[in-house]
Amino acid sequence: MEKIKKIFNRLFHPLMIVLNIIATVAFVLACLSCFINPNNIWWIGFFGLPYMHLLVVNLCFVVFWLFSSKKKMAVLSLVFILTSWPLIGRNIQLFAKKIPEDKFSKSFKVLSFNVQAFVQRETRQPNGFVLDMFDFFNEKDPDILCLQEFSVFSWSHDFNEANIHKRFDNTPNHHIELVAEGVTGSHYKYGIATFSKYPMIRKKLIFSDNTANACIYTDLLIGSDTVRVFNIHLKSVGFQNEEKSLLHNMVKKKYGRADIRAVISIVKQLSLSAIDREQQVEILCSYIEQSPYPIIICGDFNDPPTSYSYQKVRGLRKDAFVEAGKGRVTTFNIGRIASLRIDNILYSDVFKAYNFESPRVYLSDHFPVMCRLVKD
Repeated sequence: MEKIKKIFNRLFHPLMIVLNIIATVAFVLACLSCFINPNNIWWIGFFGLPYMHLLVVNLCFVVFWLFSSKKKMAVLSLVFILTSWPLIGRNIQLFAKKIPEDKFSKSFKVLSFNVQAFVQRETRQPNGFVLDMFDFFNEKDPDILCLQEFSVFSWSHDFNEANIHKRFDNTPNHHIELVAEGVTGSHYKYGIATFSKYPMIRKKLIFSDNTANACIYTDLLIGSDTVRVFNIHLKSVGFQNEEKSLLHNMVKKKYGRADIRAVISIVKQLSLSAIDREQQVEILCSYIEQSPYPIIICGDFNDPPTSYSYQKVRGLRKDAFVEAGKGRVTTFNIGRIASLRIDNILYSDVFKAYNFESPRVYLSDHFPVMCRLVKD
């Protein structure tokens, strides 16, 4: 028996070492994806997507080696896990930050939501309750509301271009940019919109790409201060039905041979959209750096916190989830299972964030993000 055990160890440990090295290299590439422009290495972003999974795998290797006869091997993964500590904080937070009572009256609430063209504006929730999107907005009562994939419909009285802003009575000031048109049985326009309780003194469309992807900024007068709010929707991946079906099957762990074509298409779409996002981010950042006012950046980044685009846009700014969130918050909804945090609220360090939330409401293929901000 002892001889068999020795033979097993001789074969098993080398195999585990090889697997550990592979997992460590993949984890390091995931960490580096924040800093490497996809125009230079297009495939690097693929490692950033499963960052959390790679982190868990490497933690498992650490535990495995600590309980083996080769305890020193635990250092291999542990060093890189500790080095990437700031990235871990972008994905997991242990303690929420609640707003103190004495600061509540000085705060304002920001809510950002990709509304998926209002196609699910009234849906049945898992608890059986039918929730209307506008009832949700009224309940949360944000002071600043940033919407992506905002749409108006020519055939609808409540949702036509002339009347849509009436659905947002609590935030009467609006900046709407309808940048594209579509026809799916009925004519509609779509784009991006910012609503606010505060006066708007300047509005600008920064870019659009003839789809729902666009970026605007709106200067708001909050008390005696001017704040520039960027509402962004960076380049979407643009999955078609076949690719979406594969993603749903992946969630359910169902695969077939026909999925190979969809995998190839997904890889292509991910790489092309990453390059397009980088170009949009360069334009966006030029406006961010030129802003004479404190800024708030809200929107759908279509990239996780381990991406180059997130890193570039965030810069020295703060992330509301990192500063005031709790747990592992994810905002993209695949098969009613959230997988990635791609929607964010970033802000200048003149503000402090509290009460970060991402309510689990099924009104879109995204979940909203919201927080309270107070000028420090």
